[in-house]
Amino acid sequence: MKKTYFTLLLLSTLWQLPSIHSASFAQSQDIEFAFLSDIHLQDVYAALHSPDFKGVFNPKTGKYATIRSMKSQLNSTRLFNENYFAFIQALEDLKSKGIQLIVLPGDFTDDGQPMNVLALKKILEIYSREYGMRFFLTTGNHDPVKPFGGIGGKKDFLAADGSEQAIAGDADFFPSGEVAVSSQINYWGYEEITYTLSDFGFFPSEQDLFWAHPFQELNVDGYDFHQAVENSRLDQRLYRTLNSERLLPDASYVVEPVAGIWLLALDGNVYTHSGEDWSGSSVGFNQAVKVKKHQLDWINKVVLEAEKRGKTLISFSHYPLVDFHDSASDEMKSLFGEQKFQLPRVPSRETSSEYAKAGIRIHFAGHMHINDTGIFTDAESGKTLVNVQVPSLAAFPPAFKILTIPEPETLEISTIQLQTVDRMDEFFDLYRIEQQWLLEHQDPQRWDSTILHAKNYRDYTQMHLMELTRSRFIPTDWPENLAYALQLLSQKELEHWAGMDAEEGGMFLMEKLNNSKDIEQTDGLQGKLIEDFYLLKNGDELGKKLIPSDRRHFYEALFLKLLQKPLSDSQALDTQLVRFFRIFEKLYHSLPSDHFLIDLQKGEVKRVDRVED
Repeated sequence: MKKTYFTLLLLSTLWQLPSIHSASFAQSQDIEFAFLSDIHLQDVYAALHSPDFKGVFNPKTGKYATIRSMKSQLNSTRLFNENYFAFIQALEDLKSKGIQLIVLPGDFTDDGQPMNVLALKKILEIYSREYGMRFFLTTGNHDPVKPFGGIGGKKDFLAADGSEQAIAGDADFFPSGEVAVSSQINYWGYEEITYTLSDFGFFPSEQDLFWAHPFQELNVDGYDFHQAVENSRLDQRLYRTLNSERLLPDASYVVEPVAGIWLLALDGNVYTHSGEDWSGSSVGFNQAVKVKKHQLDWINKVVLEAEKRGKTLISFSHYPLVDFHDSASDEMKSLFGEQKFQLPRVPSRETSSEYAKAGIRIHFAGHMHINDTGIFTDAESGKTLVNVQVPSLAAFPPAFKILTIPEPETLEISTIQLQTVDRMDEFFDLYRIEQQWLLEHQDPQRWDSTILHAKNYRDYTQMHLMELTRSRFIPTDWPENLAYALQLLSQKELEHWAGMDAEEGGMFLMEKLNNSKDIEQTDGLQGKLIEDFYLLKNGDELGKKLIPSDRRHFYEALFLKLLQKPLSDSQALDTQLVRFFRIFEKLYHSLPSDHFLIDLQKGEVKRVDRVED
């Protein structure tokens, strides 16, 4: 990979930076970092430079909106449009809190397209220049989608009449239908993305006390900024894949932005190739531990240097390093199947062990769009690794984490939910035009318009999750009879079933299903049980607070009754129901994930009671 215009631009930009020493950040008593993950930024008013399509005119703003349809949003695990405003709101919240060190653990763009990378750069530059914020990024599977970029496209942009408009970098990208051509929708690769965002961690900054990457020596005492810039070129940060002679970039780095704190950014992206084409994998460290063995060797060196110099090492990546299902993943595989519920993305015990033994004690991750805290202790070494899952700003629960470091071995983490988001409803009138178009064309996937009555952004994302659960998750991920039973049974019937043995319980359940044509409840859950399950799975403590207290009391009593109910390997409905509630109970009684302390020396997590506003 040769030095391009991007390289020259990087070098000239870095050497012109003012000499601002980051140690000034450490003057306050506590050091604070914010973690904002899975922004999936899409420029909602992009300049497509296309003769075929410039967007849909929005009377509210007098501008042409380049947004995706609501239909596409409600079939995706993330929003595409309103998250743009959520990101701005989060930065405004951080500005008001005076927090200036901000980490973005990957998927900071929709798919690494030029229009979205440039939009992100513009936003970050504004907050850096005007409010003194510093941003540290790492790559996610959506940025870059392909290591060297390529032609890209999306079929679901909203058109003026409410239909969907395909946009691609080439007219032949989609085999049928009218395609608007725009190079702004193509995929950028590592070179374009990292050099465009060069000021945000991927390369050395004069504001930092130290910066290094995995393919150079950790020369802390002899650190020289100008030499670091020269050594940071992407063509010097390459590794060889297992089954290819082609060298791929690794954007990992370690940086000391404030005295005493090292941020370890791990690029966990893994790519496979077929001929000349490359595709990315979303599995994470289960593959990276094999494909990027050089990273583990480097992590060991970084950990040793950090310990020797008394530095607090904070690891972050797009991908998690510990089971994020509260140790329920094995039961979930037995009940739902190994390919459901994103289970291939769960780090294996062997993977967690490798990174724990390497010395990582605290790791922040995104990717899963969930709020969670996981802990793993390696049996051989006794080392403990705490994994903090940062929620997505584009899904429920929309939230970010604030890390406070009152002392080197103690971390305090609080979770800030986004409820009020300015301009959240900016496109709602356009969605109503889409809804009318779907109605006129009798589209079977016409969505429920009640989502447009959401009172705030958190409710909006919750309604998004519930619609996604109904239309996608239940039909594809759940055993049919189990899903039906959970929507059918009342509280009294579940309590009655919990006291039966397996044979009697099985007969009771099948009789109930066979005799019921329609779902009816007389005293109970009204189909809310599966919704509560997803509130817990995705939101953890944040979701638990949204479950009414009477249902929480019912679940707690039911868990106790089911302790006496045996569990077999059978796939009978009675066994499936027992297994489901065992999973539910683990998610319900989880580690703290809202406001908590981590004792790095003891490897312990302790809940901090939050005083609600």
